[in-house]
Amino acid sequence: MRLTKQFIMLVIVLVLGWVSFTVATRPELFAPHMTDKQLYGEWVEQDVAPYAADRFEIRPDGVYTNGSRATTEYQFDGDQLKYTIGTETYLYRVEDAKTLERIEPAHYTSFFAKDKRS
Repeated sequence: MRLTKQFIMLVIVLVLGWVSFTVATRPELFAPHMTDKQLYGEWVEQDVAPYAADRFEIRPDGVYTNGSRATTEYQFDGDQLKYTIGTETYLYRVEDAKTLERIEPAHYTSFFAKDKRS
């Protein structure tokens, strides 16, 4: 009986160790994903004054800022959005189904939420 309990505990420890290792080395397996349809729309910077908030819009034909198309090319894999305007590269990580975190340019950490009107 005692040997059975020890074996069960060993199996539990091994499974928890494997799960912990997987989470630590492959976080993309557990990251939230977003579809292209969820990405389309206007995104507005959060936790800043409304007049200072950065905003951009993603459409199937490109990225728009201030109502004009800024670029026709962007990459989106469900986890990250990346595009370049001029010499500036923008990189966003999907935080959850309604939030993007700007990674680059790395002036400061900022989060963007989809405008409710989009």
